[in-house]
Amino acid sequence: MDLVIERIRGMLPTPRGQQGRQGQQTRYLSQNRQTRRDREVRQRRILFIAMGAVTAAVVLLLVGGALREFVLLPRESLASVNGTSITRGDYWKYRRYSLLQQIQQYQFFAAQNPQYQTYVQQLQTQLTTVKTAAVDPTTLGTMVDDQLTVQRLNTLGLAITDADIAQYNTETFAPVALSSPTATPPVNPTAAAWATQTASAQAVTPTPPGTSGTPGAATPDTPGTPAATPLVTPGTPIPSATIPASATPNREEALATSTVGYGTFVKNLQTSTGMTQEDYVRLIARPELAKQRVTTQLTGEIKDVQPQVHAYHILVATKDGADQLYSQVTAGGAVDQQKFQELARTQSTDTSTAPNGGDLGWFPKGIMVEAFENAAFALQPGQVSQPVQTKFGWHVILVTERADDRPLTLTTLSGLKDAAFTKWLDGQRASATITSTAPAPPTPAAAPFEAPPGAPPTAVPTVIPTPVRTPGASGTPGAVPSTAP
Repeated sequence: MDLVIERIRGMLPTPRGQQGRQGQQTRYLSQNRQTRRDREVRQRRILFIAMGAVTAAVVLLLVGGALREFVLLPRESLASVNGTSITRGDYWKYRRYSLLQQIQQYQFFAAQNPQYQTYVQQLQTQLTTVKTAAVDPTTLGTMVDDQLTVQRLNTLGLAITDADIAQYNTETFAPVALSSPTATPPVNPTAAAWATQTASAQAVTPTPPGTSGTPGAATPDTPGTPAATPLVTPGTPIPSATIPASATPNREEALATSTVGYGTFVKNLQTSTGMTQEDYVRLIARPELAKQRVTTQLTGEIKDVQPQVHAYHILVATKDGADQLYSQVTAGGAVDQQKFQELARTQSTDTSTAPNGGDLGWFPKGIMVEAFENAAFALQPGQVSQPVQTKFGWHVILVTERADDRPLTLTTLSGLKDAAFTKWLDGQRASATITSTAPAPPTPAAAPFEAPPGAPPTAVPTVIPTPVRTPGASGTPGAVPSTAP
């Protein structure tokens, strides 16, 4: 009934005043509805904008992180050698390569001594944190030396072409030599005879009780020093495919094996270290070949007959102590060699030569530190030097013999060859412009003085076993020898 009345009332004309009030009410309700709608639209717009901003920020963070990790960081320079940059990306690859070779080497030694397994685990942990760990100064230093060696080949008139690299890789992975080995100069007959005499003398030296047949502990390479594949010269990997030892492959078979081995090696290298074939040539093969070329060139210039002196020395820590020793051995004007040797035995801090009266044996130039060497070669037989300072302390030097053309012993010749590359590289490093972001390695402790190769062996007193009877076996002739000091 009420509904019908309302409909009839709606059909009747509305008074003017009432019409105005209804219109205002309608407009007010319309504005209210419109304001609420606008507010909701505006809130939705703000929400969408906020969500878009957050999404954009997340995307930017992800893109920025990826850009930093895969573009910016790998291109960051860690060191520079005469303007050539060593990037962090190359360091990561080289470091992984180095750690993998060390792991394989330690695994070999662990098979003989389980204690090395600890080193294997440590290196495996380092392998997983190469990107996040601090830069290893030794590894970066090796990369700097490699780059410098490649750069300075021309100072010796040497060069490496792409053909040389290809031949190096072929030779490396071939099961047999594909080219004639480099001819080595014949051994000086006098030096060979000395070596034979030394070997004979060592053969009759009594062996301390309980040491017969006991192998010495092998010492693997220092971590950070790259080697190519286990138990080979650094940079010389072993091919994965080889022909059985019983077969003697011809050149074609050897080349085929080399190709397969190199291909497999490069593929595995990409997976394990991130190195491409180009990276391997640039970071490993070329520097290794450069070191071989430089070493061959330098050692070929070493003569097996050189001027040498036979010298003795007394080493002490202070100049005052050296002055007193000098005064004692030169008292009266004449040098007392016997007194010199006695003072060396009792006063010298060089434990490697003191038991022999300070005898250094014969040595040429290039073996001792420069200041010591210059002083020794300035003396004539029977003369003693004024105190000479080196990094080891203060020396008083006695020369008893000298010769202008004495053959080098095989040990001394080998020592000179080993030191040739290091000395050449030290000289190149001194004249190069090298920068590095890696922290400088800690200053090593002062190394003890080392006698030159071929110096007389230090006399070692023979230990006489002391009989010890087994407890409770009085009168029983079953004495157990004791080697306890």
